[in-house]
Amino acid sequence: METVRIGINNGTDVAFRELWREDAVRGLLLRLVGLKCWYCETVIQRTDVQVDHFRPKSEVFGEPAHPGYWWLAYELANYRVICKHCNSGGARLDDVPLGRAKSSRFPLLTGTRAMGPRDDLTLEQPVLLDPAWPGDPELIGFDVAGCARRRSGAPYSPGEAGSGLCRADETIRILALNATQITEQRRKLMAEIGVLARLTGIDEVEELIAGKVGPEAPWSSAASAALAMHRAGAVARQGIEESVATSAGASASVLTRSSVDLVDLLPSLDPDDLAVGIALTGRLGGREYHAELQQDGRINAAGRTWATPHSAARAVTGKDDVNGWEFWRLVAGGREVSLEDFRATRTGS
Repeated sequence: METVRIGINNGTDVAFRELWREDAVRGLLLRLVGLKCWYCETVIQRTDVQVDHFRPKSEVFGEPAHPGYWWLAYELANYRVICKHCNSGGARLDDVPLGRAKSSRFPLLTGTRAMGPRDDLTLEQPVLLDPAWPGDPELIGFDVAGCARRRSGAPYSPGEAGSGLCRADETIRILALNATQITEQRRKLMAEIGVLARLTGIDEVEELIAGKVGPEAPWSSAASAALAMHRAGAVARQGIEESVATSAGASASVLTRSSVDLVDLLPSLDPDDLAVGIALTGRLGGREYHAELQQDGRINAAGRTWATPHSAARAVTGKDDVNGWEFWRLVAGGREVSLEDFRATRTGS
């Protein structure tokens, strides 16, 4: 580590001894939840297990002045088991590439970014959900199509409200957690759980279910969500993790400023228009992008639905810094206005 410190201070390129590739280190990590990616929960097959530095060691994408969290390069607590698609890209949606994945990305919601070993990491508020941090995995839910989404009813943190970002939405976007193949596999698994959950009192069935929701099973979070909702008798009524935001928003007596999603603005929109979907248009770099605002306040864009304007805009443009409230525009009162302007006129802020 001293060699790394000297190299960083001298401004020279540093070659890390890649201890995280050694079996002794990887073995410790694999004993926790088995041979599967901690981010997308896909079983890693026919390829070397990769170890991700949650805080990237050599650089931080979008922060050219940052040397990377080099002092955490050999910290076991900074390691996460990861598949190739989550780490370096390659995931696809209907045969269209979904971007560069995590790699050296480590955006912050707010807080002071640590620049060296003496800085306090607890002052950072990461955007990406951490699979090893208590509470973070529970912020991801799933719908009946097998798509990952923000868990229904999960409140936004102060950092999310202040930045206008939804951590779940951004994690899903950056890691391409709704790539076509994985989404279809989740859908099939959740449907299978639904069938098994109706066969109560059979020991063999209970063993099958236990194997599919266990921590070492692929997509066990989706399986567990399906099992919980089926056993609660909620599937027929709403579907797994379906949003109830529409009814909640409609019952609000006073509109408030929604800094993250569009739920608070739904009562200001024509319900007939919402029923068929309200067209949204965005423009950037001479290109025009199209999306649709749905009844539940989610935005259908780039082949998937998003909880927030920011993530929807970033999904279609491939840019990590687009402000979705200013990017997306809709027709209101016979003229085209941005979501930001529409929000200001309806909430008084």
